[in-house]
Amino acid sequence: MSNVNKRGAVQKTSVTGNSSGDFVRHLKRGLLAIGGTAGVVLGVFVFGSFDRPLTNIMISGDFKYLQKNDLTNLLREELNGGFLTVNLTSLQRLIEAHPWVDQVSIWREWPTTLHLDVTEEIPIALWGDRGFLNYRGKKLQNPNQISLTKLPVLQSNSATSEQMMRQYQSFNQQLSGTGLGIVRLEYDDLGAWQLDTTADFKLLLGRNELPQKLRRFSLVWSATLSDHSGAIGSVDLRYPNGLAVGWRNITLSAHHDSVFMQNAGDLCG
Repeated sequence: MSNVNKRGAVQKTSVTGNSSGDFVRHLKRGLLAIGGTAGVVLGVFVFGSFDRPLTNIMISGDFKYLQKNDLTNLLREELNGGFLTVNLTSLQRLIEAHPWVDQVSIWREWPTTLHLDVTEEIPIALWGDRGFLNYRGKKLQNPNQISLTKLPVLQSNSATSEQMMRQYQSFNQQLSGTGLGIVRLEYDDLGAWQLDTTADFKLLLGRNELPQKLRRFSLVWSATLSDHSGAIGSVDLRYPNGLAVGWRNITLSAHHDSVFMQNAGDLCG
């Protein structure tokens, strides 16, 4: 390439600088491309070396009903991926779906170990003949048919299991001062409550003012009834200001620390 100066002489124009600059730029791009590919290859290699197969599964927890073999078999069928690629969230959902598992914590330990700390469901009560309830009132099945006959029974065709568990816990707390426990709690279709106590007699509570009725019972129990617990068949609390004691042979009525008779017409729910 050439041009003409003011004197008419022909002057050559150098293109060496531009050509070499283009070459350097292309070379840099090539090296960057090679470097990027090498980085990807190196990353894949490093990731693959860290993502080793899981060879140790450590399960911890205090188990009374849960069988470790059940969890081991469950993991063996569903465990996919290596140390880095295993999906811990998916595994957590899988384990917590087991009817005897309340919750589970999962973590990795280099190089090939997976830890599971499992909290077992604690059965609080039987839910009729359909399973058992945990402390939240969640209905859980009993796939291994484990004997739970010593647990209290909650029974209702109209209340939910959550409502029954809340009321069971409330009644238990209100009766704590009497030393009596609940063997069976029922809520009928008319909305009335009754419970069987550990002293082998019934408490008929009706529908309304349940805390007040149990406070009244607690006072009378502490004052006199506890001395005759073996002779009591039932205690009817469906009165506005008193209660009726159904003895195993006769029926008397009590108002706090005095004894009185009330007509059936005074019953209220």
